[in-house]
Amino acid sequence: MKNLILLAVCLLGGFALTSCDSSNDDPLPPMTEGKANMILAIDMAPQASMGYIVPVQNTSNENVSFTNAHEVKSTPYLATYKDWVFSIGGAADANVYKFIRNDDGTLTKAGQIQVDRMAPMAGNMLVVNDTKAYATAPIENKIVIFNPTTMERTGEIDLADSRWGAEGSNTPNPIGLFLRDNILYVGLGQFDNMPICKKGAHVLLVDATTDKPIKKIVDYRLSAATVIGVGAMFVDEKNDLYIPCWGSYGYVPDQYCGLLRIKNGETDFDKDYCFNLTDRTWTGVEGGKLQYVLSYHYAGNGELYFFGYCPAFIGASGPDYINDKTNYAFKANLYNCTGEVLNFPRTNGYSCAINHKDNKVYFGLVTESNGAGLFEYDRNTKKCSQSPVIKSQGTIMDMVIY
Repeated sequence: MKNLILLAVCLLGGFALTSCDSSNDDPLPPMTEGKANMILAIDMAPQASMGYIVPVQNTSNENVSFTNAHEVKSTPYLATYKDWVFSIGGAADANVYKFIRNDDGTLTKAGQIQVDRMAPMAGNMLVVNDTKAYATAPIENKIVIFNPTTMERTGEIDLADSRWGAEGSNTPNPIGLFLRDNILYVGLGQFDNMPICKKGAHVLLVDATTDKPIKKIVDYRLSAATVIGVGAMFVDEKNDLYIPCWGSYGYVPDQYCGLLRIKNGETDFDKDYCFNLTDRTWTGVEGGKLQYVLSYHYAGNGELYFFGYCPAFIGASGPDYINDKTNYAFKANLYNCTGEVLNFPRTNGYSCAINHKDNKVYFGLVTESNGAGLFEYDRNTKKCSQSPVIKSQGTIMDMVIY
């Protein structure tokens, strides 16, 4: 049971950053004045069952400073809007917490809202404007509507209906959210026994003006659409929408992990596109296979980065998502459906944080012997640092770069 809980936590995401290849890597550009230019969400397991939201103002420091950190529960994830930073509770907390970026580099807590009233879980959230935001309550089967300025609940969309469930159930378990062309796309977990889901990628479309469901679409080439906290849907330069699927973590033989697409101007899955990441053999991966993939980051022009979980490195006593170094970092081509392993040390199963600024891509890694923190991939030189650009305690589960 403990391993299943940890697995569910990984499904919600993980984060820690580090770099790839030489001892003379250029450091992050220093940010020493004004508002924090980086926000980290850090989980402290196994040292402690807690997390921190950490503003980073001076990236020339060797270590992450917790001086201005805010303590939250474990497995925190982030969302932003203007100078607001939101901490999403993931699998450990049903609340969303709001912070404001201050001019002196600190964060001020400015409110909170309870999302799911049936379980300590907040799926995901997005802000539409100053007065409207959405958050998902996976176990209560609702989409909460709230005012992000006041953090007060203003409405809800009840999805406990067999029209939106699968195989006769009325529990679709909403998770991921994305707003495109005034349609809210909602990834549905369709849990049998979390993290095991019913087959297929199920997505609900909601009219964002009326907040009424339009229809549910399903594609059975992949399963389990969108994850809690990370691995969110994204659009490319063509406004095509990509839906990440985690395939019940690879525990169900005929469920696969990868990406599906809904093209610009359309509201059904693209029958000509499926980037299957688990039903293939990968060069440079021990045993050639990945069990599942989480935490995609799209950097533009078809350039995609992600972490892949390799079952070859599971310990003799079973999965240990904190201590086993199971995850490879990948670079892929979204359009050609090809990819390669990057030359980083392997990291743990909590690792999900990937972001980029200009020509640097940052990965949160917790490695066996190369340290933990932010590692860097240089898109120009194709080099990966082998030690952290910035060292950190715990696992950096999510990251925002301004």
